[in-house]
Amino acid sequence: MIVKGEFFVAEKENASRLRAADFARICGTNKRTLHHYDQIGLFAPALRGENGYRYYSQEQYDVFMVIAALKELGMPLLDIKAYLDRRDPERLSALLDQQEAEVERELAQLRRIQTIIRTKRKLLERGRRAVCGQVFFEDCPPALLILSEPIHSADPAVAAPILYEHLARCHREGWNEGYPFGAMISGKSLAAGRFDEYACYFTQVEHPAAGVPLFEKPAGRYAAICLQGDYHRAREAYRQLLDEISARGLRPVGCSYKEGLWDEIAQRDPAQYRTKISVAVE
Repeated sequence: MIVKGEFFVAEKENASRLRAADFARICGTNKRTLHHYDQIGLFAPALRGENGYRYYSQEQYDVFMVIAALKELGMPLLDIKAYLDRRDPERLSALLDQQEAEVERELAQLRRIQTIIRTKRKLLERGRRAVCGQVFFEDCPPALLILSEPIHSADPAVAAPILYEHLARCHREGWNEGYPFGAMISGKSLAAGRFDEYACYFTQVEHPAAGVPLFEKPAGRYAAICLQGDYHRAREAYRQLLDEISARGLRPVGCSYKEGLWDEIAQRDPAQYRTKISVAVE
């Protein structure tokens, strides 16, 4: 044997061939993987020496990289072998089309995960800036909401199945962008002090797909309060919010919106959860 550069190569007729360990190093894999691929007939060495060593050629590099890419996309090894055994330009074109579509699906999923991360970061910062227990006023842009089926009841036995179906639908359709579910109370229920009587649940989205049924939360001036603690124990916060609106000579308009800022993702202790309650005013 002689040494050529970093890799050991065979003498004479094998001078352009690489031993398994060196070929594995170039390809970012290991000898065990090469041995397995050889055993199942997926990727055989270009030459087997009398000494039992397996030798690979530089031309095999591209073939191995294709195998690695297809495997990373989730294509079973037996399917990869079936293609390689019968490969031709037409089959390659069809395979590339199929795998490009799979890559697009993977990219869409990664973009969705990135959106969720950015949303969670935004909510985390809002929760940090919030001063709990104090009413404040803010100008809000419009927001796009996906609504559950109507509830109009304070009975958990009525509300819970509607919530579960709403959450399942959002997950099934890929509508989750990182916003926790929220709850709306109608203006009528709000005025009557029925703060546990939800009109519906909602999930906010920023990049809805075409055809998704949406409700637009109006832009405008909103009164809001942040509640710390149990999401469901908000009666005092609602009352404080309405009292402050009245004291300012204003009146609530439309539905109120209750939405989480810090939930079980941000805090282990439910006593530290933070929830924002808001309603448009005029």
